[in-house]
Amino acid sequence: MFRIGIIGSDNSHASAFSRLANLPDEKGGFLFPDVKVTHILGDTPLSATCVAKTCRIPHVAESLEELYGQVDAVMIVYRHGGTHCQSALPFLERGIPVWIDKPVTIDPEECRKLIRLAESKKTVLAGGSTCKYCPDVLRLKSEFLRLQDSNTFISGAFNFPGEIRSPYGGIYFYGGHGAEILTTIFGTKVRSIKADVHCGNLIAIVKYDTFTVTINFSEVPSFYAALYASSEVVWSGIDISGIYLQGFTKFIEALRCNSPVEPPESLLLPVRILNALERAIQDGEAKL
Repeated sequence: MFRIGIIGSDNSHASAFSRLANLPDEKGGFLFPDVKVTHILGDTPLSATCVAKTCRIPHVAESLEELYGQVDAVMIVYRHGGTHCQSALPFLERGIPVWIDKPVTIDPEECRKLIRLAESKKTVLAGGSTCKYCPDVLRLKSEFLRLQDSNTFISGAFNFPGEIRSPYGGIYFYGGHGAEILTTIFGTKVRSIKADVHCGNLIAIVKYDTFTVTINFSEVPSFYAALYASSEVVWSGIDISGIYLQGFTKFIEALRCNSPVEPPESLLLPVRILNALERAIQDGEAKL
């Protein structure tokens, strides 16, 4: 049995992941019979108790220390990425696997520190946006690779929310989803980012060596992507309704084999992209 501790209770992710492990489905079975969320440490005792009651979590902790020796892994789901590193370090130091919600950190050097520590302790470090596992995103990746192989791809575009004035780290909070949708579909070789803010709406132009991708960080309820090629235009909606299950499944796979499903270094690039985007918002353009 894998005992998981949830750290953070200020958003829906704490409940979403806990429900997957602790609550039976409509047939009375469990999706992950060898996994239980046994502890939660919340932003406040009240919010933690509320999640614990709803999701049948037996223990509400008041400090990180209460989880040491009591859990086999932790999932850090605080909204503000500035709190993630300090929450993750003591568990990685003890060789305990850690999953960190997006953004993994808001400081690239903090992310590098976590990666180095996880590697030295030979333990799992995973996380980021679960949008990278979305079937629509993976399908768009395949279409992009097809168009690139045929030498017809010109440029891409998609929309996803991003709040430049979010109290949870500005663009880092929701921008993490956009950053990982970007790198999943179009690859990791981002060169620079241009940004424009007009009437409160952020538009980013991400430059690769041979093409650009436009991201519209609009607060709208539906998400779409388009791939422009000389031969055709491929477009698709992006349905993220299953990403909690898809992300949780990947983490459990990593726990079962004691190996991350993606290299830990992949956690750093979205943080670097958001760092460049933040600079581009101020200066117009920024290199990675």
